[in-house]
Amino acid sequence: MDPQELAIASARAGFTAYYLTGTAASLGLDPATLDEATLTHLVEQYLPVAAAEADRWLAALDPSTLPLAVIPRTECTKEFGCPFSLPCKYFGPPVGHQCYVTDCADAKCRQCPEIFGEIASHLAYKSWCTYLCVQFGTSPPKVVADGIVFMTYFGNEPAGPFCIKR
Repeated sequence: MDPQELAIASARAGFTAYYLTGTAASLGLDPATLDEATLTHLVEQYLPVAAAEADRWLAALDPSTLPLAVIPRTECTKEFGCPFSLPCKYFGPPVGHQCYVTDCADAKCRQCPEIFGEIASHLAYKSWCTYLCVQFGTSPPKVVADGIVFMTYFGNEPAGPFCIKR
């Protein structure tokens, strides 16, 4: 896969996840009452705006300044519990595909005072993981979607991946 295309796709997914994290933080959601259905509705509502903002941000960048991405980024599995690979669960492309983890980060509210404590400072979820989804049977691999998984405080399963078709 073209390293620059990979870097752009990874940056787009990361920006979108960061935007959704900020949106959830600004809504003042209570992590104790958040469930997957609520999170799914939140993502469904704000994903188009987040993806459009990511595209707007990328259009203003020189693509050569983006760090080359490595797919998959296995340290995300250890650091944040991101699944190594999985198919889109929501809004996936209409072709056979698999998504591979490319980035991850803590979803801690950066504006929250430390007195909020660990769980309250994370608001909606603990961390996010981003994925590039590639179509089965293509050479070179064809990226068909960006995926975002949220590691939540409810259940033992990650929420997502929520995918943005290309």
